Amino acid sequence: MASSSSLIPGLADDIAELCLSRIPRSSFQILSQVCWRWRRFLRSEHYGAVRKLTGSVEELMCVLVDDEYWEVFDCSGNKLGRIPPVPGPLKGDGLVVLDGGKIVFIGGRYNSAASADVYELNPATNRWRKLADMNIPRYNFGYAVADGLLYVIRGLSSDDVSILNAEVYNPKTNQWSLMDCPHRPNFVRGFAFSFSSKLFVAGNESSFIDIYDPKEETWEELDSERTLSVSSYTVVRDKVYFKNMDKPGISVFDPDKSSWSSVWMPTIPGRSGTELGQWNNKVIIFARGFGALGGDLDRENAAVWRATPIILSSFEATSVLINI
Repeated sequence: MASSSSLIPGLADDIAELCLSRIPRSSFQILSQVCWRWRRFLRSEHYGAVRKLTGSVEELMCVLVDDEYWEVFDCSGNKLGRIPPVPGPLKGDGLVVLDGGKIVFIGGRYNSAASADVYELNPATNRWRKLADMNIPRYNFGYAVADGLLYVIRGLSSDDVSILNAEVYNPKTNQWSLMDCPHRPNFVRGFAFSFSSKLFVAGNESSFIDIYDPKEETWEELDSERTLSVSSYTVVRDKVYFKNMDKPGISVFDPDKSSWSSVWMPTIPGRSGTELGQWNNKVIIFARGFGALGGDLDRENAAVWRATPIILSSFEATSVLINI
């Protein structure tokens, strides 16, 4: 029965919650000003559970800009605000999404020291919490999520010595475990991603891609017959799109066919540095002071790039997608 303290007068709270859960997040700032009960509900984990129940989950793009601050955009390109800074000195070298949409910020380097720190952001509460440290502080490592587990591969120590092993994180137990990986003494991070429950890891200045099968706990080697030199990459629809520092355009790796191709990338006048990301199932190009460009590169007219409403204050950007 509705009461004078109901979320919406005249409605039972469970019905009012269903109604509020269907309102887009772009209206949150206005909704939060209606009353304290609405504000408390919108900031609760329960709100996220109700959104999933009603099928009102939205895809948001969270962008770490210049390794300093975060900007959040919805699927229409509306800027929804910022994520609070990561606790402690900012170090992160890896950025992934785990456990139903939680952002995980991994390791990195600060004041010449490699870090083992790992932090997790719960978008439902917009708060960070500390997770278990990695076993070995490292930076410039490969990283990806496969079957709900987070893998961190190789990297460098504080003394810039190559780390030749890997670690795997289980979010259910909040524990890291060391694991062996193929010997690559001069590994420099290129890209890493998962496909068909397998982990793919590629290093720069190398032609080899290492593939790990978690079920068999075995590694295999794929020779791409080309030397990789990746400056930025993103994964869209199980294909890897990356900028090759030695070639114009965007290179494409299709793990299903083990094939390589390339697509045209526009040059932004006066801007030599650009970063790749994904948004609305499209590859996007970030550039400081310019609206991001989006391209559906899986289609025949892959050379067509279109303007998006997303404008970042810098082009040094790392982005992830969450569904909340």
